[in-house]
Amino acid sequence: MASVKITESLFGITKNQNEIKKYTLSTSDGFEVALINYGATIQSIRQPDKNNQTTEITLGYDNLQGYIDDKCCFGCTIGRVTNRIKNGRFELDGVVYDLPKTDSTTKHYLHGVFNKRVWDSSTENGDTVVFKYQSPDGEGGFPGRVNVTVKYTLTSDHRLILDFRGTTTKPTPINMTNHVYLNLAGDASGSVLDHQLMVPAKNFIVLDEELIPTGEIASVENTPYDFRTSTRIGDRINESFDGFDMMFIVDGDGKRSFGKLLHEQSGRAITIESTQKGLQFYTGNFLDGVKGRNGAIYNKHGALCLETQNYSDSVNNQPLFPSIILDPDEEYHQQ
Repeated sequence: MASVKITESLFGITKNQNEIKKYTLSTSDGFEVALINYGATIQSIRQPDKNNQTTEITLGYDNLQGYIDDKCCFGCTIGRVTNRIKNGRFELDGVVYDLPKTDSTTKHYLHGVFNKRVWDSSTENGDTVVFKYQSPDGEGGFPGRVNVTVKYTLTSDHRLILDFRGTTTKPTPINMTNHVYLNLAGDASGSVLDHQLMVPAKNFIVLDEELIPTGEIASVENTPYDFRTSTRIGDRINESFDGFDMMFIVDGDGKRSFGKLLHEQSGRAITIESTQKGLQFYTGNFLDGVKGRNGAIYNKHGALCLETQNYSDSVNNQPLFPSIILDPDEEYHQQ
């Protein structure tokens, strides 16, 4: 059985003199995950292929400045609320809250500010990195002071467990995820259109032309979104918008299968389990020649994201959507 170890190093120093630490979790048989406390970010995942050749399989940067300037959310923790909120506005308990309009159209809220914050960090049990952040009341336009913790645990059999927790002083929306970009062929290998994806979802959330939910939930049957059997992404991508940027609804409660991503040529695969409600599937549609680590250039469809989360725009009275409001007597917990 492989063993796990953690090594710690200095990744950089911010202009406010905050030290950014890098934690590398590795198994004795060659699997490696690197994390930084800027944005509680997955900075790197290196995985052997079927010929035992180890390659970087996530998009990212070599240095701290890359993450400070980053507009793609490579590998970071997203919050308080991931995904889009229509018109950057919601009402809670009779109060209207206005949020920054940060999506590509500058009409809607997208993702939040946790990815641009320095988190407190520590290690535990020899296999876990713990990131903590206190979000002040009003940060990013949201009510309540929120304390959040994200734990990353690597097991000897190559499971990476992400554990999200949060508490609040006032009722507030919270819906967190990790935004890692994956390319199982290697981060500089080109498009992910030859990857095969399986997601056990019978339904998806219908979006308008600005990627905002209409409130309708539809069957994947006879649509480009039917991935209930393993399907080559490139065979479906031209039937979608300009690539995929949509949410599957994965039925059930508790931790359950959310699917599998496979790259046959390398033999690499990732299986996903989650306690969440949905899976956001994004094929890097807005990558436009981003310069990444080791001089790699990341172009459109050069990676994909599989983000487990609650439904997009749930705060705007979508009657079929689960609530994402956290009350002061509750704990947010997803894995």
